[in-house]
Amino acid sequence: MALKIANADIARLFRQVAAIYTVQNVNRFRIIAFEKAADAIETSNLEIRDLWQDKRLSEIPGIGATLSGHLNQLFTKGKVREYEELFKTVPAGMLILLDVSGFGPKKAYRLAHEFNLTDANKAVDKLLKAAKDDKIASLEGFGAKSQADIIEALERFKQGQNKKKRMPLPIADSSAKLLVAYLQKLEETEKVEPLGSLRRKVSTIGDVDIAVATIDPKKVLDHFLKYPKKDKTIEIGPGGASMILDNGQQADLRVQKPQSFGAMLQYFTGSKQHNIHLREFALKKGLSLSEYGIKLLKHKKQKIMEFSQEEDFYKYLGLPWIPPELREDLGEIEAAENSKLPDLVKLADIKGEVHIHTNYNLEPSHDLGQNSLGEMVDKAQRLGYEYLGISDHNPSISKHTENEIVGIMKRRKADYEQIMSKIKSVRVKLFIMMEVDILPEGKLALPEKAFEFVDAVVISIHSSFQMPKEEMTKRVLSAYSHRKAKILAHPSGRLIGKREGYDLDWQRIFNFAKEKNKAIEINAHPARLDLVDVLVKRAVDNGNKLIIDTDSHDRESMDLMEYGISVARRGWAEKKDILNTLPYNKFKEWLFDRR
Repeated sequence: MALKIANADIARLFRQVAAIYTVQNVNRFRIIAFEKAADAIETSNLEIRDLWQDKRLSEIPGIGATLSGHLNQLFTKGKVREYEELFKTVPAGMLILLDVSGFGPKKAYRLAHEFNLTDANKAVDKLLKAAKDDKIASLEGFGAKSQADIIEALERFKQGQNKKKRMPLPIADSSAKLLVAYLQKLEETEKVEPLGSLRRKVSTIGDVDIAVATIDPKKVLDHFLKYPKKDKTIEIGPGGASMILDNGQQADLRVQKPQSFGAMLQYFTGSKQHNIHLREFALKKGLSLSEYGIKLLKHKKQKIMEFSQEEDFYKYLGLPWIPPELREDLGEIEAAENSKLPDLVKLADIKGEVHIHTNYNLEPSHDLGQNSLGEMVDKAQRLGYEYLGISDHNPSISKHTENEIVGIMKRRKADYEQIMSKIKSVRVKLFIMMEVDILPEGKLALPEKAFEFVDAVVISIHSSFQMPKEEMTKRVLSAYSHRKAKILAHPSGRLIGKREGYDLDWQRIFNFAKEKNKAIEINAHPARLDLVDVLVKRAVDNGNKLIIDTDSHDRESMDLMEYGISVARRGWAEKKDILNTLPYNKFKEWLFDRR
């Protein structure tokens, strides 16, 4: 049985190995290999343990035969013999210091060695005391300012304000939008864009990184540090500044002159693996890349070529612009080189959605929505949708007899049709649907006679999440086989930061859905963002049809569609892969296909 080890812990372990190799001046390619694997694991939406069990570790960028062998030891024995020996070569306190903001490998090793930090549990307290006793400032390469910064960093670490958990994308995005709007109020701000994982729309974000193009960086930085939602300043320099916001998040600003802004955007957007690959691509052409532009290696005296637009930066390399969501080193550079980049789906492509909840009280198995049918239809009309599918939760099977449920369903259909007939000038067409629980034995929680009163159903799991993979797969496929079961909703069942997804044989699910012309949902709700991007790409490659829904329980949540779009784009999905980009008649034709 595999030991349960979280992705974050595996990533941390690999970074510790990379750090020790760094101070020991080991071949840089070995260091890069561990760093690349750590980054890929930390940002992965799938549990590495599950991939290991399924013999699919090769799907993670940077996990080759050697690291696969190490992970095999880790999941079976709880440790890796080679790493245990490596850790003995450095003071134990060094590894703890790596978790403190501002401590790189060499700094952590130097201080751990200098102050004999051999006890990992006491390392932070011991070093903090040394700093407060003024013992660090006198060390070569440090000084009073460095010592003060170390004291602040260690105290923040002790207070638990450092190395916070990654935040869900919508939360980080919300903070970023407020900060961007604030920066745009300043006349000297010419352009402002998010950077890093936020711009790539990764499902969880570390810090909020922002870039500004300006000819007056000092004024922009001063304005940034006066942000009303700032809690405290971390650091400031000529090219940027960092702060802690009042919600505990860290926000970092980088400033650049307008003529080089495109180069900065490119340099600080892609994952580390994408950037390494792109630099290697450029080196073969005799070019050197930086946040300031591109330089010809054979002409060192030539001025660096600047790029105000990111598109021009890529064009100079002989590549089309690569959308930020794709910059993960998953083949996008090769696709760009061969003119095979996907034409990614856009928010404007969406014509409607069909996983929406109203406040119609059918005494459901789960929570009601907050708004009426009329209010949800009105919101859909304001969004420019052609159609809307109402998928309230099924009536509770434990509180009603089958005949009672059939009666409820019949009344609901009649009520909805009457409401729609009274709404004047409505352009939105309605599908009367339902979200139906998949019971542990694979049956749907709705009597067969009740299906007469729905156009189609969305099916989902809300209980018994710990079933073995084979049983869970059979459970899903059994329910999915119903002629009116058209959409598998929030397919993995994960809740970001709260619950891991359950185990499924995804290839069997994908193949069945493709054969039977059924859809797999990308759930745009911030707590889910499920199907995850890696599985979206597998589904796209398999030829499956996907549908993006917000699972809204109130009308405001229908605006969350953009986050489902971001997941789809990260999975290389095009308009043709997403069913609810179809116009009403075409979508209806698919929905009523009972093959």
